[in-house]
Amino acid sequence: MRFLRAPRPLLFGLGLVALASPALAADTTTFNVRLIITKACTITAAAATDVDFGSALSTATTPINAQGSVTAQCSALTPYTIALNAGSNAGTANDVTTRRMRNTDTTVTTNNFVGYQLYSNATRTTVWGATAGTNTVAGVGNGLAQAYPVYGQVANPSVNNAATGNYQDTVTATITY
Repeated sequence: MRFLRAPRPLLFGLGLVALASPALAADTTTFNVRLIITKACTITAAAATDVDFGSALSTATTPINAQGSVTAQCSALTPYTIALNAGSNAGTANDVTTRRMRNTDTTVTTNNFVGYQLYSNATRTTVWGATAGTNTVAGVGNGLAQAYPVYGQVANPSVNNAATGNYQDTVTATITY
């Protein structure tokens, strides 16, 4: 039996071709990836809950308390303050000492207000108003929704000598950051 062999010069020539192949070349560069995060805050009406005093006798003399909330959502580490205005029926503009609910019955023309107050603490000693650095609520954002209780009180319903009916006020919460 006879085997065929390749001639030696041919094998040697193939090896030289493999050794002579050009090496792969490489080069590098760098680039930046950027994003600017701007601070943002919202006071979310969807998460706010009403301060609902329920119902009371017109002769009631004991305080009626209720609680609602407002929710703020701010970028992480963003300082902010939340202000509550005096409401739509205040005795004078922005005077939080005269917050009043108005009788929603349009035929009532006298004794149609009931005074109330809103507070930032559960003991109802700190009025929540709209004067920065005085009676607003301060916080620092963490990126998540942060709820703040709003404590309300009608001190003495009988003082108002109010007509029977439904009373309401609309208070605006403002976040400054």
